[in-house]
Amino acid sequence: MAHNKNGDTPLPIDMAAIRRTVEVMRAERAATLEADDSGWLAGLVECDLDSYQEFVAQLRVTLDPDLLGYVPEMCAKTLGDTGTTRTLIGDQQVDTPFFHHGDLVVKGDLGVGAPFVVTGSVTVEGVMGDCAPYSVVAIGGAVKARGVLTSGETLVMGDIEADVVYGDYNDSTLHAGTIRARLVIEDDHQTIATVKADLYFDVDDYQGGYGDGVQEQLRAFLVDEVFAADEDEDEDADEDEEMFDSGLLFARLREGLPVFRADAAPEGR
Repeated sequence: MAHNKNGDTPLPIDMAAIRRTVEVMRAERAATLEADDSGWLAGLVECDLDSYQEFVAQLRVTLDPDLLGYVPEMCAKTLGDTGTTRTLIGDQQVDTPFFHHGDLVVKGDLGVGAPFVVTGSVTVEGVMGDCAPYSVVAIGGAVKARGVLTSGETLVMGDIEADVVYGDYNDSTLHAGTIRARLVIEDDHQTIATVKADLYFDVDDYQGGYGDGVQEQLRAFLVDEVFAADEDEDEDADEDEEMFDSGLLFARLREGLPVFRADAAPEGR
């Protein structure tokens, strides 16, 4: 995967303007809630910063998941109608704080290993993946990708459309409006969204892959190539028994190979 140092001239930030935006947002919250608990928002703009990249970098060390959606909103309101559509060619690995005002298109896979804020929508031709604890993702619009793999704190103000959405790791959550996918799995990773999927396992159903009937349903739905011997299985277990392997699944998604059986009948979404 190509390594992206973002290669951008940092976008200057007008701290006075963004502080005014935060005060308006805090007043709006105070008018609708019993108490104004948005002190975290004010804390984000307390220091004098030089760029929006520096602003989103703070999300790595200070985070209120319940208010994360306000970050792309406050940036968009401050910058106004100046957003653009940016296209990145090839696979991208983002390891430094990333900010874009407008929509983002990636002609390849997108790996996120740093705070990542886009005020508009994100379209990824391949797989969009993030990595806890290094990444915090806040997207003001929708996400469209072949696969979404998340282990960090990810918030999508719009909807997610993908073939597969897989959440892993229990310290973070995936927030979205509606998730539309063929397969959605919550592997010890809470999803807060309306889910419309052909096959959906929530945290209680999946149980690390050992939930009742999970492997049988996955076996009927996915190609054989995404199953492998279970290294964690007891020595007394059947050595020929293979388990679903999410790593193999996403490797095929990245390579553009089929992951669903041709005869797998969708239940409808």
